[in-house]
Amino acid sequence: MKEQPVLMQPDYSKSVLELVDVRKSFGANHALRGVDLQIAPGEVHGLLGKNGAGKSTLIKIIAGIHTPDTGEVRVSGTPVQLKSPIRARDAGIAVVNQELSLVPTMTVAENYQLGTWSHNGPLLSRSRMKKEAAAALERVGLRRGPDEPLVNLGMAERQLLEIAKALKGDVKVLLLDEPTSSLSDTETRRLFELIRELSARGVAIIYVSHRLSEILELTDRVSILRDGRVEPARFTADTNERILAHLMVGDVREVVRTSRSIDEADVLLDITGLEVRDRLRGIDLKLRKGEVVSVYGLMGAGRTRLARALFGLEDWSAGAATINGSIYLPRSSRDAIRARIGFVGEDRSAGLVPLMSVAENITLGSLDEFSRLGVFDRKAARGRASAFIDRLAIKTESADTPVRNLSGGNQQKVLLARWLLRGAEVLVLDDPARGVDVGAKEEIFAELVHLSGRGAAIIYFTSDADEARRLGDRILVMAGGRIVADLSSDTDEETIVAAAGGAHV
Repeated sequence: MKEQPVLMQPDYSKSVLELVDVRKSFGANHALRGVDLQIAPGEVHGLLGKNGAGKSTLIKIIAGIHTPDTGEVRVSGTPVQLKSPIRARDAGIAVVNQELSLVPTMTVAENYQLGTWSHNGPLLSRSRMKKEAAAALERVGLRRGPDEPLVNLGMAERQLLEIAKALKGDVKVLLLDEPTSSLSDTETRRLFELIRELSARGVAIIYVSHRLSEILELTDRVSILRDGRVEPARFTADTNERILAHLMVGDVREVVRTSRSIDEADVLLDITGLEVRDRLRGIDLKLRKGEVVSVYGLMGAGRTRLARALFGLEDWSAGAATINGSIYLPRSSRDAIRARIGFVGEDRSAGLVPLMSVAENITLGSLDEFSRLGVFDRKAARGRASAFIDRLAIKTESADTPVRNLSGGNQQKVLLARWLLRGAEVLVLDDPARGVDVGAKEEIFAELVHLSGRGAAIIYFTSDADEARRLGDRILVMAGGRIVADLSSDTDEETIVAAAGGAHV
């Protein structure tokens, strides 16, 4: 039996990482307004904040990506200048970002060693590189060989590889930004074990998450960022989910889709026998106008593969489909767009053009609507984009702000706005609430409920059984590349999860 780490109470009189009156502005946008933060050795410290609160800026300062305008960062009591990620790493600070920094054309071992190659004299040592990578992968529970191409790994497996990379060397502070957003329950448990092992060895963990249940289970203290300021840290044992949610975003009304009559005959999308070679098998799916179908599954179940196939991003090896009665066999995303299908993938960075403005990203899918005789009407396009910025409460300095300056949750809203502007009749959404705070999540859910009430059909892919229940008129459960259960929305979470694990329901 594996020996459990000895849990020790952190000594809060000491600080391994300290931020003193840190301020950062981008033009007129004051992202941080005097942040004070102290992290003790061996502490697991939760960091919460709604989208746009300054959390991303704070993370980037700790990671050495941004430098503060004023204020001081100290490591083990010594002021440091974290002018680059390399400087931060040399100071003992490792960061696992929500948006991963892996190279798809490389192998697992090459990605693991990226930037810290193993040498044998003047030459790279591939045998040593593979050996080190294999040991690191085993540590985080990633069951892939070091020679495996990264393109064969799903988002959850890539997340585990990124964590393995971060644990190399002498780490004093490990910052994890939404680390479980793509992980299954089993992988999350393993990650929690790793965090406790590191904590017992004196490593300080900064744990950033919108999943309040994880904050309550895992952390010793929690700090909440609001409007660029951090409230004094409070002991996690003295709080609960309701208190934390209120401190983050105020009063939040939870959206629950009420059951209503769906015309069974009004089928918008009808799929029979869809297969993607070696991935999906015999998928039958009917989607009706105004219906929300939740598709629930654990890692490797085929959720993302099915979402991509519906949008023409995976080659169908078998199957037939119709949309609005017309044959639908997408060979590319262009075919899906022509069929009035919109798609928001689990990796939102793949759908955005970072240097383009918020307005330009929103209108990117509707350029033809604003073009007449080869002339693009920028004023009209910006006006329509601004209307969706208001409608979805996208927090941005202006419609002309580069989309890369927005928080993750607001970037997700930009992608949704793009398809709403396009007039999509079917929305394929792959985990759109991943990494989104509780307030932004409810805003997205409310918009989806509103859209379905106006006749839009929505396929909502998720690894969260509670989300599946709250939004779906029906819940399809996937496992092993198949749909294994078709459940009603009043099915309890335990039954949904059991079906995903192979139980007969």
